[in-house]
Amino acid sequence: MTDLPQSTTRYVGAARDLFDALTNLYAANGQLPCDQRVSFWKLGNTFDTMIDFLDVIDPSSAPKIAQMVVVQLNAALNCIKGGWDGAWFDDFGWWSVAAQRALQKPYFKTNPAPFENILNECWTRFNNGAPYVWQRHKVGFYDQYGPAVEGGVWNAYWNHTPDIYPGPKNGDPSSGSLVGIQNTVTNALYFMAAHRIGHTDPNAAKAAEREFNFLVAWFDQTNSPLWRTITTDAGLVLERVGHFAKNLAAKGFQTDWAWTGDQGLILGGLSDAMMHLAPNLRGPLLRRAESLLRGISLRLAKNNNGVVRNWTEEGYVPDGDTGDYQVGSGVFWRNALYVWKTNPDLQQFLAQSEYQAIIRASADAALLSPLNPTIEELTNQVSALVAATAMLRQ
Repeated sequence: MTDLPQSTTRYVGAARDLFDALTNLYAANGQLPCDQRVSFWKLGNTFDTMIDFLDVIDPSSAPKIAQMVVVQLNAALNCIKGGWDGAWFDDFGWWSVAAQRALQKPYFKTNPAPFENILNECWTRFNNGAPYVWQRHKVGFYDQYGPAVEGGVWNAYWNHTPDIYPGPKNGDPSSGSLVGIQNTVTNALYFMAAHRIGHTDPNAAKAAEREFNFLVAWFDQTNSPLWRTITTDAGLVLERVGHFAKNLAAKGFQTDWAWTGDQGLILGGLSDAMMHLAPNLRGPLLRRAESLLRGISLRLAKNNNGVVRNWTEEGYVPDGDTGDYQVGSGVFWRNALYVWKTNPDLQQFLAQSEYQAIIRASADAALLSPLNPTIEELTNQVSALVAATAMLRQ
């Protein structure tokens, strides 16, 4: 940690205190009854934020964190019926992204094997299952729910899928529920993991290209697009695809609700594509990413005293699942920090006074820790404080 603005000193101190509290809760998670534990995927999400803390503020606890993460991952799996085979496909996305990042860090180099194992297990299961839900559905069930756009992924198999395919099989594309759908979080995580693994794996690189084309096609659909236009130069990404083949409407699709975590994941994915995947599309992708950041300012911060919210005020949380969606702001700040570090064009955008004010407001709000905070709340706070520490100019 060097050359940080003096004005961020209080953020560093608060981040240290909250990181310690977060580590303690994380380490104790496996001792709780299963119905009181933080879920498998959320542990992967939190680990990703812990990596940012180690990067920006202090890497000295990395050996302890590495050991703790492996123990708690296995404890969380013990609470899933079927273990690995019972986890939703997007669960593997959170862990694939975090493990791939961990393998790039010098402070984990002394013992990379646990993260190599996690990445191999999670990416293999994600890639071998999520793209094939429609292809593997049992004929005679849900036959009218084929994808409108090829190349995407689902978060779980559907009911009646043959047992030869390992994975959860409780999805119903006709219900509008959270299971068995092509939602943004699953597709964004798949693209992010595939693209980054694709630097050394040609098959993953091909998967990233397919997924990129899927997302871009959905942004520009004439009927129920994934992209919600707010102004001519501002927009947000919606939570799930809006229709199936032959324009059959997808129940549960909302034209006015957006999750902040999706915005962060798509932002990170667009940045990856700009820098590596599609150089001929750099200009349009940059404009899309900047539009997304403006949309976050207008719909997720402006109406909340400049503090980035977990989701929009408009619409409703799908299935009333506020527990899962409450990590949205932390996912966004982690990805904003990622593009700050890796994309000079987007760093320049985030350095503008409007976004510097949003960063500061969100960090100031994170200083006000609630009484007995949860892992989810602490993860959001640490994410905002670490991002502010790195991203504030003065």
